[in-house]
Amino acid sequence: MTDQPFYLANNAALRQAVPEDDLLHPAVNAGVSGDTLTETQYFGFNVPEENIHGLTYMWHHPNLNVVTGGLMVWQGIKPVSMAAELFDFRAYMNDGVLANDLHDYRLDNGFGVKILEPNKRFHLTYDDAARGNGIDLISEGVTPIALFGDGKHFEQGMRVRGTLRLRGKEYAVDCHNVRDRSWGKLRPEAIMPMPPVAWMTGCFGDDFIFNCNMMDHVGSNPQLTAPFEIPTDKALNGGWVWKDGKQLLVTSARKQVRRDDGNFRPQTIVLDMTLEDGSQITANGRTIASCPYATWPNMLAHISLIRWEVDGRIGHGDEQCVIWNDFAHAVHSQEALVDG
Repeated sequence: MTDQPFYLANNAALRQAVPEDDLLHPAVNAGVSGDTLTETQYFGFNVPEENIHGLTYMWHHPNLNVVTGGLMVWQGIKPVSMAAELFDFRAYMNDGVLANDLHDYRLDNGFGVKILEPNKRFHLTYDDAARGNGIDLISEGVTPIALFGDGKHFEQGMRVRGTLRLRGKEYAVDCHNVRDRSWGKLRPEAIMPMPPVAWMTGCFGDDFIFNCNMMDHVGSNPQLTAPFEIPTDKALNGGWVWKDGKQLLVTSARKQVRRDDGNFRPQTIVLDMTLEDGSQITANGRTIASCPYATWPNMLAHISLIRWEVDGRIGHGDEQCVIWNDFAHAVHSQEALVDG
């Protein structure tokens, strides 16, 4: 596949985004046939001192005229998504819910996003009075948008402030997060014969945010065996660092990750990144909150809040790790042989 989804495609350049990139892309999407053509919008937030992590998502299939979306918020480590304090996703909505494009939409479950300033400020709302759940958040960009070289995916460091209600208890939100958007590509739902792929972010303030998307590789994860041992130099799919007013590409990376033996949730991570100016960053992370989510049936993602340390400075961010059937089956088959 030459036009891969962003989480598998190598990105070696960054471009400038325009305000229209925060809207739907019908002209770009029109040239792509296939049921899995995808356009997405992700925002996240957290309350690290309470081990709270949240994800919001809008997933449009323009060729099917279908939207999937909603939000989930959890505290601590959850064994299944239904144990989250807040979980409300709708899988099949007519894309009439996007009649006002992405300027101001509200899904059937009540989750809504309003663009206050394209490429910069957004208002996220949701209310479920029956369960005492709700969000009222402003997500505001603090970094330039990192638009990938193919012009079909971007990421941006954000500061998120507002209020969160979980099961009747209110929390103040004041955090950083990396949002993303994708469009104009197929997102195949076939089984992938691959090791885990992780989208990792770390936010330390307005001045220091990183993003790194890479596969588990040779020497990174003791669960890996042939044929899942990707060479280290082939594992990086893309990454960037915003530090002291400069946005630099990650040109090489390696990681060491310990995943739960049973469910593959990340426990600890050591991430080494080399930037285009030759400088290096080592981030040491551990999971403080996590919840599994099957975005589509043929995969499983663990959405985790990582506490990172870089040169004595503490930050937080996502580790969104995807695993597929072949890898999970192989690991547990080997364990069964050992136990037997």
